[in-house]
Amino acid sequence: MFKSRTMLFAGALAASLTAGAFASDNSVNEQLKALRAELDAVRATNNKLQGEVAQLRTASDENWLNERRAEEVKSLVKEVLADADTRASLLEGGMTAGHNGKAFFMASEDGSFSMTLGGQIQFRHIWTHQDDNSTSDSDDTGFQVRRMKAKLKGHVGSPKISYELVFAGSREDGSVEVEDVKLGYKFGNGVKLAFGKFKIPFLREELTSSSRQLAVDRSTVTEFFTLDRSEQVQLSYGTDTFNLAVSINDGADEEFSTIDEDEAEFAIAARADVALIGKLKQTKDFSAWSKDDTGLFLGAAIFYQAGDANNAGSGSNNGDGDYTSWTIDGSFESNGFGLYAAYVGADMDFDSGADRSPNGVLIQGAYQIIPDKFEPYVRWEFLDGDVSGEEELQILTFGFNWYLKGHNAKFTTDIVWVYEGEEPSSNPWGNSEFSNGLGFGDHDDATNDDFFIWRAQFQLLF
Repeated sequence: MFKSRTMLFAGALAASLTAGAFASDNSVNEQLKALRAELDAVRATNNKLQGEVAQLRTASDENWLNERRAEEVKSLVKEVLADADTRASLLEGGMTAGHNGKAFFMASEDGSFSMTLGGQIQFRHIWTHQDDNSTSDSDDTGFQVRRMKAKLKGHVGSPKISYELVFAGSREDGSVEVEDVKLGYKFGNGVKLAFGKFKIPFLREELTSSSRQLAVDRSTVTEFFTLDRSEQVQLSYGTDTFNLAVSINDGADEEFSTIDEDEAEFAIAARADVALIGKLKQTKDFSAWSKDDTGLFLGAAIFYQAGDANNAGSGSNNGDGDYTSWTIDGSFESNGFGLYAAYVGADMDFDSGADRSPNGVLIQGAYQIIPDKFEPYVRWEFLDGDVSGEEELQILTFGFNWYLKGHNAKFTTDIVWVYEGEEPSSNPWGNSEFSNGLGFGDHDDATNDDFFIWRAQFQLLF
């Protein structure tokens, strides 16, 4: 169309020029005016056509974008539907799942079945120094994964029937073992029955989770006297301000065993806790948080084990003797200040050899200078193994906690100073008080020399 019109105008122009050679001036002017009018009309038509072309291009682009959006929306819908199908299959029957602020959980819609999954990781750097150590290097340093745990707990059929499984990785080679297995039944009105393998109700610091300790780790006194875990049946009664637990068990630190390997003919433990001010839930750790009320708490426990000489030495303890141990402890917390003290004593009545009556004292205190954030602490320990010629052990520990998210994410560092005495002869019913788990490493032969340990740890709970 453009080409035909152009040829028409060219022909008209040529004709006008030819005619103009013979026409008068008035005739030429008239023809020029007509030509200009025709050209103006052509320009207007051309502009209109260009506008229509631009509109067609815009519409085409919009159609292309709309098609692309449609494809994206279809893809998104497919993904949402696939996810919904997955959730529907997982949640068939009304299952709920999520995170309750403490752990991940799954539960039936009516609450009759539940399971929570949690974990703990502790990573450390340790440096040790011992003066005049003639048997090993004076200085050692290195990193350590102190704890790596996974915990499953919940109830089956009813909140009255509970279970708990704790898996722990070895700090030596990373191999995983079952640390705790606990079944329980709630009778109501605070009465509970628990059975399986878990900690004997004795020392408060031992019963306090490793994830909620004040220092980098538990005290040397606690390690010396701890009864640790045992297969047992435990009956307890508890309220907000009082708790009593009685355990019949296989003996101190028996772990998993068969009936012909237990080093105890009979073992029993009992512990009572009372809140004179506040509520016992505050004793789950040793810190005084800004949300906590003023609290004053007392606790006491006793343990007796009759040894089985037929199985002496077959397990982790000494079966050729009877063992009795007791403890009393107390704590106070108010306005960011927390104080805890404990005394532990024992009688070791061996079938052969000299009897012993060791004892120990633990005092520790902390103050949250920045509430719920920065918490310096100090701890003093005294331990007498009651062996002739051995000097009593005294240890001072000081450091601080920096809480990123409470105990869920925190950095802890401290210095342990063994400034007097020597490592006492071991307690056959306890653990090594100079264990590498506490950071002592290969310096377990410390005798009357200053011994320093610097520990730095980051903890994460999930």
